Order: sequence, then C-alpha cells, then structure tokens
Amino acid sequence: MKRITSLLSLLLFTSVVLTGSVQAHSADTFTVVIKESGLTPSSSQIAYNDSVIWHNTDSRENITHRIVFDFDGDGLFNGSDDWDSGELLSECNSTTDNSTENNSQPDCNITFLVWFNGTWGIGEYAYQDMLSDGTVLNGTVIVTEDVHVENSTSPAIGSSFGTFENNNDESVEDDDNDADDVRQMLLLLGAASGLGAAGLLVLLLMRRSGSDVVNVSDEEA
Repeated sequence: MKRITSLLSLLLFTSVVLTGSVQAHSADTFTVVIKESGLTPSSSQIAYNDSVIWHNTDSRENITHRIVFDFDGDGLFNGSDDWDSGELLSECNSTTDNSTENNSQPDCNITFLVWFNGTWGIGEYAYQDMLSDGTVLNGTVIVTEDVHVENSTSPAIGSSFGTFENNNDESVEDDDNDADDVRQMLLLLGAASGLGAAGLLVLLLMRRSGSDVVNVSDEEA
C-alpha cells in the first residue's frame, strides 16, 4: 500500500512540473517621445526581439527631427547597419497612419520604428536626434538578452509534495524489518534443528547404555 502511495505522489509531482512550463518573453514595443525639451526617455533598455518607436511631438514651426545611427562610423547613415529615419514632422495632412513603414505620403513621417532582432541584436546603441536647426541630441538603446522566466506557479527546484520522501524512507525501513524477520526465523529453525539432533543423540546413548546393562546381567546369570 505504501509503495502505491509513493507512485501516486511521483505521478502528481511529474504532472505539476509539466504544467508549470517555462514561458518566454513576449515581444514589446517601447516608445521614445521626441519633445521640444528632448528625448523622453533618452536612454531605453529593452530585451532582444523588442522594438523601439520614436514619435515626434515637437510642433515648433519649421523644426524637424531625424533619428540616425552610424554603425560603421563613416559619418554617413546609408550603411546596411545604419539607421536613418528621414525627416520626422509633428503632423501630416493625411488621414492615414503617418509612419516610415506605412504612409501614403512618403515625404511626411511622424514616427520611426526599429526592431531589435537579427541585424540589430544584443548590445548598446548610441544614436543621435538631429534637428533641422542644427541641434544634436544623444540617445541610447540598450538591448539585453531575452531571458526566459519560469511560470510563478511552477514548483521551486528541490520542492517535495505529499509524503513522497517519507514513503521512501518507510519503504526502506520495512524492507530492513522484513530481512530481520527472515534472519530470526532462520536462527530459530537452526536452533530447533540443533536441539532435535541433540535429543536424538541422547536417546541413542540411553538405548545403547540400557542394552549393555542387559547383556552384563545375562552373562552373570
């Protein structure tokens, strides 16, 4: 019965472990607002496979913004690993979504998006916000490794459930008790056999002694 209980406890433990599966980080979009006062925030920390979108809200007249990143350091922003948002305005005369990826007016963009996976992976990216009046603002995007987080309902490593461990100890103790009982039975059987053999030997000696006495009496007669 105890061994069956142990097996059931093991099956319960396995089902709990399988249910508490590891969940991966889901991709998020981090927004950097371009204001008249500067970038908000100027430093962003995200996980790999996240994206950053810059949204221009600086409505000053004749002021545009340009988000650039010079990966190869050549002073240009036309490399395969460079960023160049083009001119970002605060508003466009259009009813469509004004972005660099979906805009019926390609010369009018309000937002700029970079997805940090593949080409742009884990690392630190120091970029610039170049204003049309010659002002340059610095910003940073820090991309960290996508670390998997265990489900909060998962059991901690080393956790035990029910009486699984105690049943194992009791099972070992029961086995030891059974072995002791067998040894005691064998000892009793051996002792009984020895006593039986000794009794037979005594009987044989007594019969032999009685037979000798009878023979001596016959000879004297």
